[in-house]
Amino acid sequence: MDYKYDVTLSFAGEDRKYVGQVAKALSDNGIEVFYDKFEEADLWGKDLGVHFDYVYRKSARYCIPFISEHYKKKIWTNHEIKTAIARAIENHEEYILPARFDDTEIEGIRPTLGYVNLKEYSPEEFASLVIKKLGREPNIPLPEKEQENEGKIYLAVRVLISEYQGFFGAALGVSITNIEKEHRYFNEPYFTLTHPFEGATDTFYLFEKLVPINFPVKLEYGQVASVDYNLKPKSIDMWASLPEDTLVQAVVTTTIGERYKSNQVPAKDILKAFKYKKHNK
Repeated sequence: MDYKYDVTLSFAGEDRKYVGQVAKALSDNGIEVFYDKFEEADLWGKDLGVHFDYVYRKSARYCIPFISEHYKKKIWTNHEIKTAIARAIENHEEYILPARFDDTEIEGIRPTLGYVNLKEYSPEEFASLVIKKLGREPNIPLPEKEQENEGKIYLAVRVLISEYQGFFGAALGVSITNIEKEHRYFNEPYFTLTHPFEGATDTFYLFEKLVPINFPVKLEYGQVASVDYNLKPKSIDMWASLPEDTLVQAVVTTTIGERYKSNQVPAKDILKAFKYKKHNK
């Protein structure tokens, strides 16, 4: 069946800031969405009671109520959700897709009906979820956000040992694990310091990889990519110039704007790795 809209959005005015961003992201991705601000000219002069009965009962494939304490108190949202519930009952179909700001109970929305907790999604992330529900591929650049390290990125100082050469160097190793439920493209790591190099920056890249790897690298759920960067002996003085309490951290971004930080490693561990090499020549 052909519908005028892919989704209709039902929400309280107090939640407009979030919902408006969702509506924009959906519209930018070619989704036909009923959002009142997009329809101001068309709504002008209409009997909204009659028109909204059509909008929320007949015009769309899905209806998304953004449930909150404010939603329950509004006359219009109560009208909209009752109309949407009537459609779901009449057609015996999956139509209402609840999205919750809180645990407010809405008459007619059973607690067993699957919902999305909006506290766990930015507006752009939620819009991506809607697009996937519609069976399409989202193309929404998400705002860069920092994530707590939960085993995604691991940084280590490595002493390089060869059976034939013995101790031959030191390296910074970064392991990247995708623990998201979908694939991600990870960009090359960069590194930050809690204290900057003297007369320089606190952020830097390393380029000499022990084993070549091309970035961005695509990782499916659970896959791991590792890269080791060779640390040249001539950099010892640079590391030695840092305050003793300096910490090094790896940062990895994805092509959709996520940013993940590794564990922090003492910079003095890098000097220890070089000294280990020196003492074992």
